Amino acid sequence: MSGRTDERRRNVVLLTFDSVRADHCGFGGYDRDTTPTLDRLAADGTCYENAIAPASRTNPSMAGILTGEPLVVRERVSDPRHSRSHLRRHGTLAESFSERGYATAAFNPNAYASRYYGFDRGFDHYEDFLFTTGWYQRVFSNHLGSSSAFTALRNARNFVRRQEAFKTWDTYVDDIEDWVRSRPDDEPFFLWAFSLDTHFPYITPRGHRRWSNALDQYRYNWLCNRIMDETGLDLSEKQVRKIVDLYDDALRYGDRFVAELRERLDEFDPVFVVHADHGEAFCERGVYGHLFADLYEENVHVPMVVGGPGIESRTVERPLSLARIPEIVDAASRGAELPDGDDWAVATEYDGRLGRNLTAVRARDRKFLQVDADDGSRRECYDLASDPGERTNLYGEDEPVDELLATLASRRLAHEREQLAIRDAAAELDDTGPRRAVAPRGGP
Repeated sequence: MSGRTDERRRNVVLLTFDSVRADHCGFGGYDRDTTPTLDRLAADGTCYENAIAPASRTNPSMAGILTGEPLVVRERVSDPRHSRSHLRRHGTLAESFSERGYATAAFNPNAYASRYYGFDRGFDHYEDFLFTTGWYQRVFSNHLGSSSAFTALRNARNFVRRQEAFKTWDTYVDDIEDWVRSRPDDEPFFLWAFSLDTHFPYITPRGHRRWSNALDQYRYNWLCNRIMDETGLDLSEKQVRKIVDLYDDALRYGDRFVAELRERLDEFDPVFVVHADHGEAFCERGVYGHLFADLYEENVHVPMVVGGPGIESRTVERPLSLARIPEIVDAASRGAELPDGDDWAVATEYDGRLGRNLTAVRARDRKFLQVDADDGSRRECYDLASDPGERTNLYGEDEPVDELLATLASRRLAHEREQLAIRDAAAELDDTGPRRAVAPRGGP
């Protein structure tokens, strides 16, 4: 069948990687060959080298990415009502493509962006690979997150079955190709594929490991599992290096997913939009992973590349919030010029574990952070050109810059407070009010 479409309705693949840092990609200056396919895509297409995720965890970040509007909450985002209402209120990228006559599908093994959290809105086909039948699913869905024993059993089951966090791209790439080829000839497609290969646990298949081995995988994934909910970590240089070795191998294997999709879908001339939902901390500030919300560079500075037929080869140095992805994807699908970056990108997030509200304003070479908690506020400012690791807090040393960035942060916070007030008032006027979500079978 013919898969080609006219320039006004081009096929689009949105490929999301979990937990990928920009500074661990070859085109981001990394000294390891972790992303050879993405490097070529970045060289031939448009690379946004200062792309900033809306948040440092999957659920709030993807809610902002797929709607173009940041998710504003002051409660734990594990409550599915927040993302469900946000996606319904603002509309999704998939819904906009459906309105234009596109066939839409998603293949996404990440539970926190599953249909349980409302991310299936607008998709004709949504595969989140969650179990929907069986006594074990009824038990696990009722006890998710409530017991370490249930979590251990669920992880053991998923490891054996290669499900959920243990699901690698090679187990569903055939499903993706089958769906693309099953469409009617006259329908362009919008495909969202999500890769968990770069998310803990870092399990790279034998034959694809370059910097780690099987023993390392067991030993240091176990270490990661033990420390991910701890603060104040003081790991040895060797421990951090071994964790990074696992991560880099997983990233290189994830990069093969890009190559595989490009090869299999080449005849359909799709535009590829590749990004990460957030980054990953390697104990730079005493924490590992992304369980605790934070907006430092290791948490939110992520890769963002657009490539394919007709995409201009250029590097955009200005900051770009990934909340602009709907705009970028829409332009790419129409064969239009891609938007540039902005003077600054803003990220905000509520940390329900520590009861903090976080705000970051990211200019090209400057970064402002504000942390608001019950016991007070903290402000930080960094010169990223000379201090990319954000080690030396310059707040108070350059008053005009401090004032400008603090004002931008204050405006965002005021806007969010207004949103929350309007939402609360609307809920009071609505007799039905927000209802507690009941986890369906298959919900995470």
